[in-house]
Amino acid sequence: MEVQIFSTTGNKPIGTLDTLRNSSTIKDVKRGVQRLKGSLYPDRQSIRLEARGKTLKDDETLQSLGLKSGSRLYVKDLGPQIGWVTVFLAEYAGPLFIYLW
Repeated sequence: MEVQIFSTTGNKPIGTLDTLRNSSTIKDVKRGVQRLKGSLYPDRQSIRLEARGKTLKDDETLQSLGLKSGSRLYVKDLGPQIGWVTVFLAEYAGPLFIYLW
């Protein structure tokens, strides 16, 4: 199955994934997009059916979405992602350090 990948900003083509099957999941698509564009690792991607549509879940298959060969998917770059532990430490370490000093 061949799926065309476009960016949500400006509808710029990113590339074509031709190694997908009907049973492939959105997670597989994200891995393929990472191969096309190395800076977009899977946690940083939002895959959509339409440029302004809802984000698809990672466990959905291409067949369940009704995609056929030649269909388009849109990718949005969510930016760098950090873990909740990092956010927690950054939020509370400063005041704790000042209090204990």
